[in-house]
Amino acid sequence: MSKKLSSKLVGILCFLAICLFAIFTSACSSAKKPTEVSGENTDSNSSEEQDVSNSDTSDNTTVSDSNNFSLYIKGDNLYMARYDNSEIIDLGPCTTNGSVMGEFSIKGYNKNLDQFCSFSDYDGETYTLYISASKTPTERTKVADNVTVHSALKNGDILYISNKELFLYKGGKAVSLFKEEGEEEIKYIISKAQDKLLIVPGKRNYDKEKLMNVYLIDIYTGNNTVYSDFNINSFNYSFELDSICYFKDNTIYKLEDGNSKEIVKGIDEPYNEVTYSSDKVIYASKADEPTSLYRFDFNGNEELVSDSFVKFVRFNIKENFLAYTEKNSEDKIILKVVQNGETLGEYEDIEDSDDIYRLKEAHPSKSKYWYFFSEENKKLWKVALEGNTKGEIELVNENINYFVDFAYSQDSKAENDDLLYLAEIKGNDYCSLFLDKNIINENVGKYYSPAHLENNGTETYIIYTDTLSQTSYEDDNDTYHIWENGRDTVIAKNVKDYNGYHSYRNKLEKIYFLTDYDETKGTGTLKQYLNGELKDIDSDVKSFVKNNTSSFSTIFR
Repeated sequence: MSKKLSSKLVGILCFLAICLFAIFTSACSSAKKPTEVSGENTDSNSSEEQDVSNSDTSDNTTVSDSNNFSLYIKGDNLYMARYDNSEIIDLGPCTTNGSVMGEFSIKGYNKNLDQFCSFSDYDGETYTLYISASKTPTERTKVADNVTVHSALKNGDILYISNKELFLYKGGKAVSLFKEEGEEEIKYIISKAQDKLLIVPGKRNYDKEKLMNVYLIDIYTGNNTVYSDFNINSFNYSFELDSICYFKDNTIYKLEDGNSKEIVKGIDEPYNEVTYSSDKVIYASKADEPTSLYRFDFNGNEELVSDSFVKFVRFNIKENFLAYTEKNSEDKIILKVVQNGETLGEYEDIEDSDDIYRLKEAHPSKSKYWYFFSEENKKLWKVALEGNTKGEIELVNENINYFVDFAYSQDSKAENDDLLYLAEIKGNDYCSLFLDKNIINENVGKYYSPAHLENNGTETYIIYTDTLSQTSYEDDNDTYHIWENGRDTVIAKNVKDYNGYHSYRNKLEKIYFLTDYDETKGTGTLKQYLNGELKDIDSDVKSFVKNNTSSFSTIFR
């Protein structure tokens, strides 16, 4: 529930309406992708959950809370606030002109590595980069000056761009990996294993083809493969950068051995646009057959799926899932749902207008139901994907004016068969928070209220905010709740922002809130939720510095 998620409802709905094409072209997927980092720095927060400490939970290594902390700005100085004992450490001046750093790659995801990054001399574009141990945070080692962006890798190495040149900082030494000779900015994408980089020069504009040279670099051997005439406005890649594809002239190409190999030609935009580079299967209509839907594989084989195709249900990112509308023999629009090549059902009375993206889908983590919402007739259904009711459709809710699901934020270890979503029911001036058919909170405000369902196998609870006290779209004045076993508990009020270590998993325990923010002064009060109580930590705080370190999730710039 970062401030990215606390965007207002109208903004989110508009974003969803206009950004599908951007999803295709930005190579972003809700299924986590390699880190994409640009040489352009901004103050927007990019991570859904801003953990400045290690997030790798693959083993049982115990990490001391003394290594977990938040960074924040007060006056012109950068401060560290530890989670375990609320200790505050002044790291010194961090700005030259009052510019506030909003996001920063603080710490690589390595449980045993006591190293983090900090900065000074931020002027709104560049900064001086340092590393130090979290046990002795003020004993800093300078990495470089005039840095525009960097990435803290999980092995302790640092990637950074300075003066349009990309460097790897390892063992106290910096090695140049790439230098852009033109005026274009550099964007680099890191593989999940953090051993390869895809260098993409130039800004994307998403509305036309833009052909550039891109560079695939092995970080530790220095091998550099150049691919020419790559469409940077429409490309996709796999976790390990072993499959990189782009879309140009109605054709999908794959990068291979220094060349672009033609995979499928003569098609419109693929259905599974955010995953086709790893799926090896593409659903699309042909450019000259807009009412026919085909299934293509990467070997050039094709199969006709529908000869009365109308439109895809967008935003699907699940492999082996397919949903689309077509006209039946009676010329009625029906929804068709397919899983693993098997048609689960054909459903009438789910209207879908000619307007763009009016039929939406949602699939909670580890759920045996796939949900569909039609803005046309304001109804929400779910289709069973398994069990005795497989293929059956059930009406979940109706008379919904607005609908935003939180399936993407659910990190369940156990089976989760309920959808958490925000909806405005006809006749109610406020949005309501629902868990399937049940109302968690009837009135959570007029604006977007983020929520998260945690299901770890032993307990289930919901963390959410209400925006009832907000007076405008721009207002940041949230109230944080925990809902568990039918009981709703208010944790913090008048919240401008928050920063925390595994906040959802820990029920907000030990996280920091920035509250009672005075817009005229640009400062608020820092508080920490500790042992079930909210305690004052510091005053006159400008903002958190949010961690955008990630092993393989996309960072927007």
